[in-house]
Amino acid sequence: MAYKILLAEDEPTMRRLMGMLLGRQGHEVIEAENGEPVVNLALQHQPDLILLDIMMPVVDGFEALRRIRTTPGIDDIPVIFLSAKSQIEDRVDGLRMGADDYLIKPADPNELMARIDSVMLRSRRETHRQKGKVFGLLGAKGGVGVTTVAVNLALYFHQMSKSVLLGDMHLAFGMVADRLGIDPPQTTANLALLPATAIDANALQKILSRHSSGLTIMASPPNVPGGVTYSADHLISIIEQATFKAQYVFLDLPNDPDILEVFTDYLSGIVLVMGSEPSSLRAAQRWARHLDHLGLHNRMSSLLVHREGQSQQYATAGAISEKLGCLLLGAIPHKPELYFNAEYTQTPVLVNTKDSPERAVYQGIAQKLTEYTEILEQFHKTKEMESDRML
Repeated sequence: MAYKILLAEDEPTMRRLMGMLLGRQGHEVIEAENGEPVVNLALQHQPDLILLDIMMPVVDGFEALRRIRTTPGIDDIPVIFLSAKSQIEDRVDGLRMGADDYLIKPADPNELMARIDSVMLRSRRETHRQKGKVFGLLGAKGGVGVTTVAVNLALYFHQMSKSVLLGDMHLAFGMVADRLGIDPPQTTANLALLPATAIDANALQKILSRHSSGLTIMASPPNVPGGVTYSADHLISIIEQATFKAQYVFLDLPNDPDILEVFTDYLSGIVLVMGSEPSSLRAAQRWARHLDHLGLHNRMSSLLVHREGQSQQYATAGAISEKLGCLLLGAIPHKPELYFNAEYTQTPVLVNTKDSPERAVYQGIAQKLTEYTEILEQFHKTKEMESDRML
């Protein structure tokens, strides 16, 4: 079985050889040149296994292991020490610190692979992988800026050192990659060429792309792919694997009721993105009724994107609460020049920004999404109390 393995090794030649050896066995390898970045890399990539050298500069393997075992979210990842330190006391110390195994370098390749399989079998981490929170962003109607919102929200969480996957679920003409200025060699269309049962963690990993910011992208095809047919089983397999890839998964959803119904059971929340014009509010009402029909009402919230000037903003927080009966996460201010420039340069507004009004807007939205279940529960309790008082 193929695993995602984080390899921390300070010697470049050894690191390259180990990476090649693991790669030839089908494993995905994330490399670190010492123990310093191990915790952040583990939080970001959620590897199945960590291989740690001990004698490394900056942060050695023992300290790296201590940090791993005291960091929630990665503290249960299996760790194998791979070190030239061969004394009995070294091995005993390593195992007592919480390592799952200890191998002496240079390790025989066959023994290394057997030890990896043995550790993974013992830990059974795959059966206990934590699912991330999955948020679907849906436009009340076309042109309200769903992709822009999805990209910037994902970037904000990524900049906060969260493990994030941004997925474009349009089966054709997806725009997430375009907004980020990347041309992914593979997209979800490549997964549709496989049997649905063959879409596993390794298959999904092969089609993921990385933005220069470090954000992980699951792109959709930029045109209609010839000879490709997505079945409901394909979509389910894709979303199932995506839920294990990151702490937060943001999906740019198409306005397609059939696709939305397939994803319903996998969504931690659905955000209805709408403009401030009357037609957008009316469209949002229709979608709210459909989401209620799918059983998503208690997971639904809304996000307002002001696409007109202050004097032409029809939809307000009060109107949204009254007509949609859902939580308003926030409002994106009307700044056409800023967002036009971001689209023109293919550089989202949150790239290379620190203290900006835009960042503060997305921070407020992100805080609500972080505590989404609790905030929605309180919102609906308040609505029920208000309704009872009116009776």
